[in-house]
This record gives sequence, structure tokens and C-alpha cells, in this order.
Amino acid sequence: MEVKPIADAALGAEVRGVELSRHFEAKIMKGLADALYEHRVLIIKDQKLDKDAYLDFGRWWGTPIPHVLDHMRMPGYPELLAVGNTEEKDKNIEIRNGAALWHTDQSYEQIPASATMLYSILAPRVGGETCFANMVAAYDALDKDTKAEIENLEVAHLYGAGKLLDLEFAANPLKTGDQVERVPACHHPLVMRHPITGRKALYATGQSAFGIKEMEESRAVELLWRLKMHAIQDQFVYAHKYSVGDIAIFDTLSTMHSGTQIDIPDPGVEDTKRLLWRISVRGYPRVYEYLAA
Repeated sequence: MEVKPIADAALGAEVRGVELSRHFEAKIMKGLADALYEHRVLIIKDQKLDKDAYLDFGRWWGTPIPHVLDHMRMPGYPELLAVGNTEEKDKNIEIRNGAALWHTDQSYEQIPASATMLYSILAPRVGGETCFANMVAAYDALDKDTKAEIENLEVAHLYGAGKLLDLEFAANPLKTGDQVERVPACHHPLVMRHPITGRKALYATGQSAFGIKEMEESRAVELLWRLKMHAIQDQFVYAHKYSVGDIAIFDTLSTMHSGTQIDIPDPGVEDTKRLLWRISVRGYPRVYEYLAA
């Protein structure tokens, strides 16, 4: 297995020389987990997995999370979402581009996701990238006074409540009262110390962040906006262009991400289609406990 940092990128590494469908064992998982926490994004190349094998791989990283948007779940696989432009639901521009905004998976839940993986089944020739922001580097680049100001702040999160850029789409909409009730507002630290690496990062200044505990609303919104704009500067961002067979895994406690806007595919033109299978997990790689035992 070869792990190679992506040249001239703000974060991320490519992984080659491993076939997850054929040979997968604890030492491979340990190498992948260590690499993820070093590089924050991994692109595992040239994979061929069915849904069951992909879900098994996801379980090595933690407990897969059935998304609150239960109408978007993959039939028979509630932990998987199909993200792209190929299905009937994707004709709706809000659904098709519901991830085309800076966000952090499950930041609107009391126990957020710790990692997400996107497996490329269909990749368009043009567009369809995922952009990743290095929230550790963004934190490190803050001046001393700003770090002191934000050190102990608690941010209020609610699904889709954050301020958006003009070109961002709104988060994929909640459809039912039950969905709304399952994701009440919650709080997370603005500065997250990673439970594995101990590194500090800005956490989730995107789609769900709408206020700060014990801070006047307008001041809180202005601070969150300033930190969001700081974190998505080009120097902190890597845009991944998918090839079929890529599995992109990212540490959601150390990154923020955004899909790029995509159109409906051209009829009969295969290389205008985009399809990613998405899994998000809570918890941490089982291999650490396995090897310790």
C-alpha cells in the first residue's frame, strides 16, 4: 500500500496498491487510519466494491449513521445515500445540489459524524468535484488574539440555519415534522480538539452554525461568517476531481467540505453522470481497539 500526499494540495493523500474487495486486514486498516489522521482526506484509488462490501468497509471506521433525510436513504441500505444526478429525485435542483454548500456532516446532531466516505460509481468528465477545507491549518493561521477570543466558545447548530454565500445552495430540505423533531438545536465547541491527534481545528462554521452561546446574535453571526470565509480561502482548500473507483474518506472533525453544482446529465451521455455512495460514521476506527486487544 502506497500513501502519497497530493501534490501542491492543502490537505489529502492518494492511496494505491490496495484492493479492498480482495485483501483487507487489520494492518491495512491501521495504515489507512493513521494516514487519514495525518492527511485529513484520503483518496483510495481503483476500488470495486458492491454495497455490502462498501458498508462492511464503512463499519471499520465507526458506526454508520442513517441520515435524518430518511426519504433519501438507499433502499435496503439505510446507512447509505446516493448522491448525484442520476435518479428521479435528482431532477429537483435543490436535491441534486443539496450538498453544494460548505458544511460538516451531522454537525447539527448532538453526536456528530467523525468520518465520511464517498465512493465514486459514476464520474462526469466536467464538474462534480468535492472541495475540502483544512480546518486545522485554518485554525493554525489565526492570529493570537483571535485564538484567545474563540478558545472556549460554544456554537449553536441547527440543520440549514447557517448563513450562505450567494452561490451556495440551501441544505437538502427536511421534508417532515418528524425529521425536524429529530434534529433539534445543539451546541459544539468552535475550537475542536481532535480526540485521536490532539490537534485543534475550527469546527463546522458552515451550514448549521447560527449562533454562539452567551453572545449577542449579530456579533455571533459576524464572527462565524468571518471564520467561515477565512477557512475557505484557496490556501486551505483542495478540490477533488473524481475518477470511477475512488473512495474519498475525510475526517469530519478536521475538515469542512462542499460539493460543486452539477446539472442534469445529457440523455445518453455517460460521462455527464455523477453518482457517489455516501456513508458517515460516528466513533473511531475499530482497528485501534482490535490491535490493543
